[in-house]
Amino acid sequence: MSLSGKLEKDVKATTANKLLVICIDRDDDLGRKTGIPTPVVGRDACIEAAQRLALEDPEDADSNSIFFAIKTYEDLVSKGYKAQVVTVTGVENRGVQADEKVASEIKSVLKKFSANGAVIVSDGEDDEMVIPVIQ
Repeated sequence: MSLSGKLEKDVKATTANKLLVICIDRDDDLGRKTGIPTPVVGRDACIEAAQRLALEDPEDADSNSIFFAIKTYEDLVSKGYKAQVVTVTGVENRGVQADEKVASEIKSVLKKFSANGAVIVSDGEDDEMVIPVIQ
């Protein structure tokens, strides 16, 4: 096998092909404003959640984040990836409790969909603070 063939094989072997697209709402705007329990799993359920949040609070950026996660999921599926989209939430006061809830919800999803990679979607720095916890 040539070196380029070996490198190509190694890249294919390590590339994540079963991806979880995770939309993070660390302060639980989704749950507080709509009453929707989380995690919200699947394209249709996420669309419903985003629509309800947008109707309850049109200025909340989390609805756009959920729609972006859905768009990302659709793009991945169209490229041949096995993927799932999920929206997870923390708690209103953020902090450690929010991070623990986000991590717990992701773990529960991973029991049903064993992804080998993830794409994180959020509406800003606060939501992204949980990334080290879920890595």
